Amino acid sequence: MDIYADNAATTKMSTFALEAMIACMTEIYGNPSSIHSIGQQAHQTLTDSRNKIASCLGCQPKEIIFTSGGSESDNQALRSAAVFGAKNHKKHIVSTAFEHHAVLHTLDALQKDGFEITLLDVPENGIIDPEQVLRAIRSDTCLVTVMYANNERSVRSNQ
Repeated sequence: MDIYADNAATTKMSTFALEAMIACMTEIYGNPSSIHSIGQQAHQTLTDSRNKIASCLGCQPKEIIFTSGGSESDNQALRSAAVFGAKNHKKHIVSTAFEHHAVLHTLDALQKDGFEITLLDVPENGIIDPEQVLRAIRSDTCLVTVMYANNERSVRSNQ
């Protein structure tokens, strides 16, 4: 029996989501920024989806940003926080050495743009000490980004 344990990377699509996607890909495929009827239908579907998600999350629809996947989402979140931080004269970011490459590559780019990056070491057990994070935070820190779980980290067991 095969066991798939990498749902952090990709997950089998639910039947409900698949049916909604098929409808969008075959019937509501227009550019939502266009003025033609198929585009306007796509725009309405996108707006309705954004409103439903915002309602579920208890936020404003304008706070919902759709991306194509995890790497783009990581990049968008980091860059948005960095821009906000820079506007407030905060250009220091704390992260860890075992983040996903999408995060590490974006941090490298931000460092080239003048941000100071502190990468925390990760102990063998893969668990970041919260005190270590607190010690790294400074008055000019605009973001702390630490992944909750790493599917590529192997941890040795004494058993």
